[in-house]
Amino acid sequence: MKRLSWWLVAGCVMVALAAGFGIGAWAWPSGDVTGNERVQARTEALRTGLTATGGAGAAFPLQLAFRRQRATELAAADTRHDAAERRVTELYAKGVEQLGNDIARKWLGDGNVFLFPK
Repeated sequence: MKRLSWWLVAGCVMVALAAGFGIGAWAWPSGDVTGNERVQARTEALRTGLTATGGAGAAFPLQLAFRRQRATELAAADTRHDAAERRVTELYAKGVEQLGNDIARKWLGDGNVFLFPK
């Protein structure tokens, strides 16, 4: 699996920060709110911005987990394919060995499949 480059990681961090800042700025109270309501509105805007940053930041580890899972599945599929090919080769070699034997009972294969097309 290809290694992640530093600029991709930095780009994901910048996107998460920009999303949080943008949503926080959008939710920031305008001049028509005063007093205690203004403090509550600013606190809520800050909380919303940090939540957006956390949500956007959580997408990066999720993507890493997806890549890791995909790599594991591909490696398992390759292993299964190699095992199947190895089995076919072993069966073919055993069949050739049995055909080279002088005993007729071995020619019949003793119940084994001795020629298996690849």
